[in-house]
Amino acid sequence: MRYIRFCSAAAAAAAIATGLTSGPANAADPDRVPCSGTALALAITNARNGETLDLRRDCSYHLMAALPAITRSLTIRGNGATIVRDGAATPAFRIFEVSSGGDLRLKELTVRGGYLPTGSGAGIHVNSGGGLRLSKVDVLDNTAANNGGGIAVDAGGSAEIKSSYVAFNNATQGGGLFTAGSVTTENSEFARNHARRAGGAVFQSGGMTFVGMNVIRRNTAAGLGGGIFIGDGSMEIDDSKITNNTAAGSAGGGIYNNANLKLVKSKVSGNVVGGTAGQGGGIYNTGTGVLLLKGTEVSRNSANGPNASATSISVGGGIYNNGGSVALDHSTVRDNASTSAPGGVFTTNLVSVTASKVTHNIPTNCSVGLVPGCTD
Repeated sequence: MRYIRFCSAAAAAAAIATGLTSGPANAADPDRVPCSGTALALAITNARNGETLDLRRDCSYHLMAALPAITRSLTIRGNGATIVRDGAATPAFRIFEVSSGGDLRLKELTVRGGYLPTGSGAGIHVNSGGGLRLSKVDVLDNTAANNGGGIAVDAGGSAEIKSSYVAFNNATQGGGLFTAGSVTTENSEFARNHARRAGGAVFQSGGMTFVGMNVIRRNTAAGLGGGIFIGDGSMEIDDSKITNNTAAGSAGGGIYNNANLKLVKSKVSGNVVGGTAGQGGGIYNTGTGVLLLKGTEVSRNSANGPNASATSISVGGGIYNNGGSVALDHSTVRDNASTSAPGGVFTTNLVSVTASKVTHNIPTNCSVGLVPGCTD
């Protein structure tokens, strides 16, 4: 477990140094949930509002059926444990369902292997009126037919994701996370998730999302937004890295924005859109999109697919703006590339530029006359 392993190793080293060692909690420990999926389900059913359930250290809780829905305030402290759907022979189900009125807090835990041939949120699904808080949690290897392979948050739901790792999840939209609600994610990593349509790591269809001190890397989408797809609502990304994501389709290797997006002191780098006439290797901004970059770097992205025709071309390795609003404030767009010019910033309308540079892109830097101060 990515965010748990270091703490466990440090504790073991301290125990050896002091001469005090102990193995995992055993059946005689009355304060922890016995190491079985059945015992965990029973403990959730019987838990009082506001109770904390402690799991056995490093135990794997194998589930043969879905856990009871969370309808009240409940904290589960994993102590390095894993909650996992037990193998391909078991029925299809998600791991956690948070209903309206439920408030689920997970700590030091792995949630793994949820599978839904229909529906959304194979790892964790938060319904309207429900709340989710993750701290040092790994959400891994979950697959949903529809939205949010790892986590899905409905409109009216909320989630707070801190110091966590969301990886190797799969869905049609939002391989790692799908949200229409209110989400804050800080000091976390979204990696190697896949969307069969859009939003390899994150798909936002409404609400508000804050991304702070995150790494979003090596995610893929068969269509749009290899890293992030923003269809509606607003998102702010602060002090984060969106790197090495890939869209195999037509737009947005790193980010596809159709709403309101603000990037502050962040880096969009090494992303690729590779489809025929692919546009916006780093960022694709649509006609209704509002894009603001403050102190942000867009570098080494590419739109490297073949041209479809003389007018349908792979262009805008750094940023592609199709009639939306773009403002560059103390930001740089450099070392990006595309099959056809320009490789830095392609735009159909005037971009606002304040103390920013568009430079060293190939074949050229920008759409002539539409990016003030930019020259080729």
